[in-house]
Amino acid sequence: MDDVADEGVPAEEAFELLAHATRVGVLEALSAADGPVAFSELRERVGVRDPGQFNYHLGKLRGWFVAGEDGEYELTAAGRRVVGAVRSGAYTGELDGETVALDASCLECGGGMELGFRAEGVRITCTDCGFDYTHADVPAGVVTGDSAVEAAERVERHLSARQATADRGLCPNCEGDVDRRVRLPSDDDAPDWLDDFADAVVQYRCTRCAENWHSMVPVVVASHPAVAGFLYEHGVDVRETPNWELDWIGDGVRVASTDPLRMDVTARAGDAERTFTFDADLDVVSEDE
Repeated sequence: MDDVADEGVPAEEAFELLAHATRVGVLEALSAADGPVAFSELRERVGVRDPGQFNYHLGKLRGWFVAGEDGEYELTAAGRRVVGAVRSGAYTGELDGETVALDASCLECGGGMELGFRAEGVRITCTDCGFDYTHADVPAGVVTGDSAVEAAERVERHLSARQATADRGLCPNCEGDVDRRVRLPSDDDAPDWLDDFADAVVQYRCTRCAENWHSMVPVVVASHPAVAGFLYEHGVDVRETPNWELDWIGDGVRVASTDPLRMDVTARAGDAERTFTFDADLDVVSEDE
């Protein structure tokens, strides 16, 4: 299957095909249409008077980004992905907004937390101790046009979606295979910061594009069916609750043994709590109320 996936237009040729405003306009116009669009109507939508010039640019897109039959045109899957990337702001947008105070307490000191924007993403930090909850790249389209509070909520949904994709073994950046493994401070190749950060973290590494990041163990296991089910039984829906509102995440993880690896995470919902023991694959091996 690798050979099949690698066939197609070379990257430099694909980007060259898009290097004209008229061609981008064609993709945008087809994306906004309810179905296939005739040549003359498409030309009018894009705003090009010269039929010959328009046909030249349309011809450059046909076969890879645009499909045409009987004089009617529509986007291919590749064309839809290009429009999606443009509209998300992944290539063209830049984040810039006011700092948002979050309705949550710092996982380290209990102080206030805020969400700040940078050109290519967001940073969630504690206003008291400076604890850096996340420093993530986020497409501008995630928050464009929303209020400050809505922006924070949309960022959380975006980060959760990326996490879920990675936990299913797919890279949210390139769709490649993701290698997920637990890292301990005692590992020979453990990052220097890990010893002062946590007893264990989860590392994600894409085998295709080398995208690489770390997540706290409690953040990852919060969506495990056993943990999510316990929380739901006691009135907490992890699908609707930002991780920064789950105060037990700040308790971290306790490594009970290393051979075999066993890690304890205690989840709480109101007055109820339950300790879950996970193995190296982040599967639950036992529960203790």
